[in-house]
Amino acid sequence: MPTAPALLSRLKNNDDPDALVLLRMAELGADLSVPHRPEFTFDASTQPVAMAVANELAALDFDVQVFAPEDGEPTWQVVASRRMVLDLDAVIELSAKFETLAETHWRGL
Repeated sequence: MPTAPALLSRLKNNDDPDALVLLRMAELGADLSVPHRPEFTFDASTQPVAMAVANELAALDFDVQVFAPEDGEPTWQVVASRRMVLDLDAVIELSAKFETLAETHWRGL
């Protein structure tokens, strides 16, 4: 079942970056009313910062993987995922939490 017309209308009339991503997914055929497993990626300058971010994400009930820098990349990667319905309000709330999380850990460097 494709995404409901009411949700599509809400996404089309919204300039929020998260709304634009969800709109594109719906345009490509994703049904946003069913659970998906999105991945959220964070860069960290050091292993201790990566582990701190990973621990906070795990406390938010995300499955988390930490990757060391590869091929000359300067940062560690933290990838968080969980099964969820991609509701616009929930995604916007997560984005705000993630921005605060990132600012907290980058400020401490």
